[in-house]
Amino acid sequence: MKTLKLTSPYMRGPEVKVMQAAIKKKGWLKGAVDGVYGPLSAQSAYRSKYWLGYMKLDQTAGDTLLAYLTGKKKPTEAMQKRAAARRKAAATKPIRQKALDWLKTKLGDKEHPAGSNRVPWASEWYGLIGPWCAMAVTRAYVEAGSQAFKRTSRYAYVPYMVNDAHAGHNNLALTNEPKPGDLVMYDWDDDGIADHVGLFERWKDKANGVFTAIEGNTAVGNDSNGGECMRRERRRSQVRCFAHVGK
Repeated sequence: MKTLKLTSPYMRGPEVKVMQAAIKKKGWLKGAVDGVYGPLSAQSAYRSKYWLGYMKLDQTAGDTLLAYLTGKKKPTEAMQKRAAARRKAAATKPIRQKALDWLKTKLGDKEHPAGSNRVPWASEWYGLIGPWCAMAVTRAYVEAGSQAFKRTSRYAYVPYMVNDAHAGHNNLALTNEPKPGDLVMYDWDDDGIADHVGLFERWKDKANGVFTAIEGNTAVGNDSNGGECMRRERRRSQVRCFAHVGK
């Protein structure tokens, strides 16, 4: 089998269907077995590798992964230990929920002085005085114990989060079914460039795409640079993408 990966246009064919069916049988494919290796299939490959105990995680799929999925190849002892540890961790509060809980403690906090982008726990903590929505999310995930976010280097710029989620890098993966604490990146102008980020909280009216999110550096009338940590009501139509943080 050739190595399957996200390409433009998407890879497609019977080999993709074989891989999708094997992942679907394990319960790790959220989409259809349609022979198209799109974002949901790529995410399912990442998810499979995570739960099988791979040390290096990415969104590619090939013969080795298929062999593990079908039982033709047995995971190594090290893989089994990692998988067991991940199952145990999953039984406790998810890291995304911890990040969301932490950011909620900052609701109502404002930059001081107004218009300065100075926030002790976000921009000043990160070491970059500037628009701080991404730095607020970074702080929340660092406090939750994430390895994907790092003070001073990852992340202060929303498009970098989007790029990594699309590529499946740095434990970020796209999702169409956000859960509390998942990243939500917005594109206000619909120009393909993400302008703002927050943490998804809950669906308020899922049928109509209405949800709430906890966000830094926002305000009514100034979504991306309002200077306060707030709970905002948003719509799916405003979203560039949702992303899950693996760890």
